[in-house]
Amino acid sequence: MRERSVFSAFMLCLALGLVSQSAQAGIDHYDEREDTGIFSRQNQKRVEALALGGMIATALWEGTDYKLGQTSWQSIDATLLTAATTEVLKATFQRSRPSQNPNPNDWFAGQGHKSFPSGETAMMAAIVTPYIVAYHDEHPAVWGLEALPLYMGYARMASQAHWLSDVLAGAAVGTVMGYYASQRTQPLVLSITGKGVFVGLHTKF
Repeated sequence: MRERSVFSAFMLCLALGLVSQSAQAGIDHYDEREDTGIFSRQNQKRVEALALGGMIATALWEGTDYKLGQTSWQSIDATLLTAATTEVLKATFQRSRPSQNPNPNDWFAGQGHKSFPSGETAMMAAIVTPYIVAYHDEHPAVWGLEALPLYMGYARMASQAHWLSDVLAGAAVGTVMGYYASQRTQPLVLSITGKGVFVGLHTKF
């Protein structure tokens, strides 16, 4: 398990390094706002709520005795780890959002500047990665879940909330955390509470 943690940390650092180099190479640009219709902020929040709600409901209903439930608990782990990681990175890099400054090189701008990385893109990647790892062989259609981070990444850029490199970094963070969580046989969130298993609600009732 320690080797997996080191590997995940290495992959995260590598991904962030590559994204940083890409940002310096000029992949970021400033676009007019397009956050209407399907990409509106309201719909972004709906997609996020549905993804989080579906993950949590499945984990509680299935429990850890079934593969789907176990995978859902891993997704919860990944989401919590991702949220903590992105908050640390945002506080560290303090990058201005496109709506705050049209210059993509405005880093360390002070409190209130939280563009890097995209937390919501990271969250979508964290949610879907354990399911893809668990089911990609027997159900290749599960790759379709990648539409969630793709949608969120584009929508966040359309809202002028993030640069492209923010979105790529967020996707990298969520994917790495999702992969790390998928390799744990015992969900981290349950081990912290002193319980390694959760009996699904459908079993209790």
